[in-house]
Amino acid sequence: MTKLPDTGKVIQVAYILGFVIVLVIVYKLLSAVGIIKTAKRKRSDKEQSEAIKMLRTDEYFDPTYYSGKKFKSIGGNAANLYAQNLRRAIRGIGTDEEMIYSTFGKLYNKCNVSEVASSYLLQYKRDLQADLLDDLTKKEIATLMNIINGLPNF
Repeated sequence: MTKLPDTGKVIQVAYILGFVIVLVIVYKLLSAVGIIKTAKRKRSDKEQSEAIKMLRTDEYFDPTYYSGKKFKSIGGNAANLYAQNLRRAIRGIGTDEEMIYSTFGKLYNKCNVSEVASSYLLQYKRDLQADLLDDLTKKEIATLMNIINGLPNF
């Protein structure tokens, strides 16, 4: 004759398992909405904050940074065209992030960022760095800074 388990114990285990499952679901929901920050989310937030800090302090956006340096220039026409593309990407309905990424991805080096910033300032009397900070989200700034940091210095 087979001995049946105590139903009281089975019910206790079922309640405990159910409670654990509910806790996991609630944790996932709260982390998805950002109320609870997971380690991955904290790392991502830190990277994005560092990217914003880098963009704010990046000397390559100084329109005079490239002056007196020896580097592969994109030339005045290309700098004007890139500045126009960036302005169009920033001013349009919504932001065309892909246009911004694409434009910076075409540059030869970090000094070219300064060339474009200079052209942007001359054409629009606006600071490219400030416009990007105003228009892009933290995540988009992090993506942009990854592109710029991937460029050689000169």
